[in-house]
Amino acid sequence: MPGEASQAKIQSLELSIVQQERRHAVEVQRIDSEFQELRRLVGELEDQNRSLDGVGRLDSSDHFRKRVEWTISRFAEEEKRTQKGQPIWSPKFRAAGMDGVRLEFLPKGREKSFEGFCSLFLWCPSGSNIKYQLWVGNYLRAPDQDEYHGDTGHGHSNFCPVHPEVDQKTDSIRVGVDFLEVIRKHEISDKGLTLTSWPLQNMVAREAEVMQNRGVNQVVWKIKKVSELLKNYPRGASLCSKSFTAGGISEILLEFYPNGSQITKKDGFCSFYIRCPDGVSMIVTLFVGSVRKGPIKTTFDSTSGKGLPDFCFVEDEINREDDSLDVGIELQNRPSKTLTLVS
Repeated sequence: MPGEASQAKIQSLELSIVQQERRHAVEVQRIDSEFQELRRLVGELEDQNRSLDGVGRLDSSDHFRKRVEWTISRFAEEEKRTQKGQPIWSPKFRAAGMDGVRLEFLPKGREKSFEGFCSLFLWCPSGSNIKYQLWVGNYLRAPDQDEYHGDTGHGHSNFCPVHPEVDQKTDSIRVGVDFLEVIRKHEISDKGLTLTSWPLQNMVAREAEVMQNRGVNQVVWKIKKVSELLKNYPRGASLCSKSFTAGGISEILLEFYPNGSQITKKDGFCSFYIRCPDGVSMIVTLFVGSVRKGPIKTTFDSTSGKGLPDFCFVEDEINREDDSLDVGIELQNRPSKTLTLVS
């Protein structure tokens, strides 16, 4: 009978759903157990580093200091005193297992910087290979990776427009760096020996974050004060999200050009890209406001991003109530959670 056949099919589907839910519950429990084990390992690493105090090395807490924030007070006076090309230096500090680190900030930029743009550089000990992300106020640059040889700094001459990042209430500006990964080399020249160290605690913490955000299939980056960005950022100037994990993929980063990139052809159009580590493959949909592009299947094979130089007419997608813009991605995996970033 047709009715009996339909009923049997429904029962079969219900049984299949129940079995899938059970398998999913077992998988979630396994992932949670692995995550707790990784947290335990991180705790052990912290205890081991604390035990190194007092034996001629840096304080153990310095190895786990991954963010440095430098507040420049009375900024109006500081800016007035400095000329274009003249830097302000932070005090030297210890962070991420390194000593003698400092930041070089040029409020008016270098001689060839865009008008109104500041410059920012990170100085680290020779022999360090560092992946880091510089920021001024709420503005983040894409992460950089540089190897330091001798006394030199690495950073950007055209970092960002400086005035939107000044806290007018306190007459101050915050400048800083996030250390994402540090590889140190120590050469013993007379013995022909080179020692290279990787931050094990960083790798453990990163894998824990990947597992924790494994079920995230949508990421929304809320960009505030979009009207100011359109006014202050010339074509070719971009802003970047924080690095994040989603769908089992680490070190994802979003890059948005409010007035388009250097290869944008349409006036008023923005550019939007996603960056991932080499070798990562995904099926992804990009969106700016209500405009969606995708899904597309792509594989990342370089440091350049994947996206579109002529994404959409940006003025049409701004939320006029709070002068914000939602941009983001959707990954094709099991729907579960949304990760929200705020800029």
